[in-house]
Order: sequence, then structure tokens, then C-alpha cells
Amino acid sequence: MIDSPGTSTLIVAYASDFDGWREQARQLLKAGIPPARVTWRDGSDRNDDLFSMGAESLPIAPNAPTPTIARAHLQALSRAARYRTQPHEIGRWPLLYQTLWRLSRGDETALNAADETGAEVQRRQHAVKREAHHLHAFLRFHPDADARGECFVAWFEPAHEVLDLGAEHFADRLGSARFRIATPQGGVEWNGEHFTYHATCPREWRARAQSAASADEDRALWRTYFVSTFNPARLNHKVMTQHMPQRFWRHLSEGDLIPALEAKARHGGQRLAQEASVGERKGKALPPARPERDADA
Repeated sequence: MIDSPGTSTLIVAYASDFDGWREQARQLLKAGIPPARVTWRDGSDRNDDLFSMGAESLPIAPNAPTPTIARAHLQALSRAARYRTQPHEIGRWPLLYQTLWRLSRGDETALNAADETGAEVQRRQHAVKREAHHLHAFLRFHPDADARGECFVAWFEPAHEVLDLGAEHFADRLGSARFRIATPQGGVEWNGEHFTYHATCPREWRARAQSAASADEDRALWRTYFVSTFNPARLNHKVMTQHMPQRFWRHLSEGDLIPALEAKARHGGQRLAQEASVGERKGKALPPARPERDADA
């Protein structure tokens, strides 16, 4: 049997994506390394440290069993891994390894909402799911063209790693139509048959996606439609921003109209059931209703 490293040795593990984390975590579990002894680093840059060793250098017994967990648990960890943490939050890899360590030892409460760790994993899953919905709802495609012909382009700033979820959603709906989605992190292109992902979004994609919105000939039509359907009488700023967070407004064609429409609603517009400018337009006269015929006895 191969001896495990001394309990004072610091283990450093690196992961830039979920698959990389999973491979490192598998090695750590097989070597029996508890979460408290692992320092996780997001990325692949390795710096020499005299007082630490990498997870790939761990001595593992030849007959060490491969740890297994339920497929549903693995899927939950995969979804939570898409969450981008803030400076005050525990990193995604340490949190996932803490959860995995417990699950591999039969502790099913590790993903329970009543458990501190489980509650955090579930919160991150919900945040990712909500951000994927935001991408579906607030991403706007605009027509563009390149050397290969016409296509659609869009710019989006997701809070979490949901680009592939959005791409699959739109591919199902746009069929063979080509499109690109550019983000501050990565980009994706659909050529009508398969996806091409870029971990770093090409500069040209970013520039074309951001400029296409202002050149879109249908932008004015969409803004007119938005104004005509805005109902001041039903304005509820809190509810509206819950469903359409303000961070998305600046990338929506109608986004700059919302503050002005809200202001007018608060200053008397809520007495109306429509935007005042709509009522000022000339309507179309409808013919009188046809008299109803008596039904046969």
C-alpha cells in the first residue's frame, strides 16, 4: 500500500472548467485527501511551491477504488459550477469538493437545502437557471453579413457561464439560420449545423455585435411597438426589475425608453391604460356591428 502524503503537506489543485475540476477531484478522493488540505486555484497556471504538491503528483494505491456518486448529484455539481463567484463568496471548486467529499462518503444531506453547504449549492444552481432564462429573454439578435452571407449577431453580458445553454436554445428556434453570440468572456457561432465556441471572444465579433444594434432598421419599429404596449396603469417598478434587471436595459433596443416612460407614469400617466402618445394617434374607424340574427326555433 502506498502511503499518503503527510498531513502537513499542502495540496494544490487547479481547474479552469468543470471537467478539469472533476479529474482533479477524482485523484484527490482516491488518495483520501479531505477538503481542509486542498487549496483550489481557478485556472491552469502553476507556480512552484516548496511547501505544496499538485493533485496529479499524489501517490495512489494501485487497488484504490474509484469514487462514485449518483448521476443526479453530479449534474447538480455541474450546474453549480457555472456560477461566477464574488470576492466575498467561497470559490466554486472548494465548495464543490466539500460537497463531493461528503457525497462520496454517503452523506446525502450535502445537497439538502437545510444544510449550509447544500443550501449554497442550490442557491447557485437557481442563480444559473435564472441567468439562462435572462439570456433567452433579453438577448437581441440583429441582422449582419460577412463573407459567407447573411447572419444574425448579438451581444450579451451574462453573470454566469450560460452561453452554451443560450446557444442551444436559439439553434432549436432559428434552425439553419447562422448566428453569433458575443460576450465579454467567450463567443459562439452556429453555422446551421454545428457550434464553434471561443473561450475568448474574437475582437471582430464583439465589435460587430455591439454596432449592429444601432444599424438595425427594425430597431425603430420595435421601439414604437414597445411604447404602444406600455401600460402606465399597471406599472410596478419592483416587479418589473425583478423580471427584467436594470443591468440588461442598456443593451435592449427599448432600454433607454423605460426611465422616461416610468417618469411619465408617476406624474399622472397611471390614470391612463396606455401611453399618452398612443391615444393621440388617429385611429381607424370600425364599421358598426352587424345585428344578431334570431336563432331558429
